[in-house]
Amino acid sequence: MYILELSGEDDEFAIAEAQNATTNAKIIAPGLAICENISIDRIPHLAYTHSISTFLSKSKISMPDVINSLNHTHLEENSSIAIRARDVHRSTGIDTQKVEKEVGQTFVNNGFSVDLTNPDYEVKILFSGDICLTGSLIKKTLKGYSSRNPTKKPFFQPGSMGPIEARAIANLAGSRAGSVILDPMCGTGGILIEAALMGSTVYGMDIQKKMVHGARQNLKHYLENNFYILQGDATNIPLKGEFDSVMFDIPYGRQSKIAAPSQTKLVEKTLTEAFSLTNKVILISNIPLEKLIRKTGWDLSNYFPRKVHNSLTRYVHILENS
Repeated sequence: MYILELSGEDDEFAIAEAQNATTNAKIIAPGLAICENISIDRIPHLAYTHSISTFLSKSKISMPDVINSLNHTHLEENSSIAIRARDVHRSTGIDTQKVEKEVGQTFVNNGFSVDLTNPDYEVKILFSGDICLTGSLIKKTLKGYSSRNPTKKPFFQPGSMGPIEARAIANLAGSRAGSVILDPMCGTGGILIEAALMGSTVYGMDIQKKMVHGARQNLKHYLENNFYILQGDATNIPLKGEFDSVMFDIPYGRQSKIAAPSQTKLVEKTLTEAFSLTNKVILISNIPLEKLIRKTGWDLSNYFPRKVHNSLTRYVHILENS
């Protein structure tokens, strides 16, 4: 069993994203989850997970209970350790420095040595709600998203999705080495970049010539190959074959351009096109679309409102074709 340290304000969204690297993940306290299995190579690519650790013990948050739970852990004797305590979301008021000192002393009394630079085990003591989870760190997630902020890309348009959120969307779509992903309304290509950086072969389309040119610029800036960008209408996709998923953020705002008579028709026709291409769609919109989605024959398996600012909330819909 494994422990996930979640980030962000929406644990359910973080868990949905983490399914691309874990199985049977479930939240057990604010900011903390457990899962049965992990894919080591995918863990670093999660946007809303801090780290994953091997599960060692669970206890109440009192120090006697924490210390007692450590007697049942199975770490190799005479190894070096570093203790890292964290009060998740600052929800318990626990003194983490005191915890690190007392837990560290417990391990030293049992024959372990302390190495804060390069330990054999980094032991995580995680407090949230009324529980404490102890784990041995396996992997932390990658950082460096700021280098891909929309304004730092060669081609920029106002309202572009940030790279952290785009990475989460790409994970929801199942992006990984060997997968093939399509975005038929790719805009500046932000989600495609994140999917491709995880090993996916990505196809992007946009009806506007300037967006096609701009998306190509952006993908070439971060990638060498495995991407294809073409001009086309999402309501009449000129591609054949099978895709692992289709993901798209429908246009909205004054600068947006759509070929269909309305946003509703655009979504309906695009989802109809997607039926012949994939069994999974990630649909992002500026309004909830549950009723419309059900009319198209797709199953809505999950749904998340994601507040961007006071005047914009993105609604992330996960669709499956059973």
